[in-house]
Amino acid sequence: MDMQKQEIEIPKEVPVMTMGGMVLFPQAVMPLHIFEPRYQEMLEEVLANDRIFAVAALDESNPENKATETPYLTAGIGVVRACRTNEDGTSNLVIQGLARVQLEAITREKPFRKARIVPIQSEPGGPSEAIEAIRGSILNLVQALIQLGASIPREVPEFLSKIKDAETVLDLSIYSLCPLGILKQELLETTEILLRYQRFETFMHSEVERLRLESKLKGELGDDYIGL
Repeated sequence: MDMQKQEIEIPKEVPVMTMGGMVLFPQAVMPLHIFEPRYQEMLEEVLANDRIFAVAALDESNPENKATETPYLTAGIGVVRACRTNEDGTSNLVIQGLARVQLEAITREKPFRKARIVPIQSEPGGPSEAIEAIRGSILNLVQALIQLGASIPREVPEFLSKIKDAETVLDLSIYSLCPLGILKQELLETTEILLRYQRFETFMHSEVERLRLESKLKGELGDDYIGL
């Protein structure tokens, strides 16, 4: 199985949903629960048209940004793959990432935010051999984490192993394994594939070392002493 790059045409203007810590990567599948009236209205318009909107993480670097819901300018856009409307008017949906985009300009704020966007193209950032090696390296790191007791479903490496495109494996791994927060946003903003991988690899190695230390302490001290 190989996940093909999306052929859906990217619109020039899209609705924008701004949420703290929510970072949508290309090809990633994100479940969402829509309950705010403005986003219910947004969803109605989206479903009636091209089913596409942007998910932008809230820029929390400045306390004032929360009140104005200032988004990071690099966001992900996705297409609604499934949607169910509940009896109370809320909706559960699944959006799949299509591309990284730059929010070039906010074109309106009410009843929901819209923005003019520009797609962001990735660059290799290194030789093709280095890019091709990313896939195998990530799969090895995921297996190492699982062996050390990380709470990663066994289906994850099985799924990733079926994907041939190195950048897709990288982005899906970041989306699935990186915690919410600034690192995930920084990796979304990193356009060079090799540099993105190197930054993600550093995080993965730190997780491996952390779990090794926890395992060593648990073996030496016993369960009763863990966490004291």
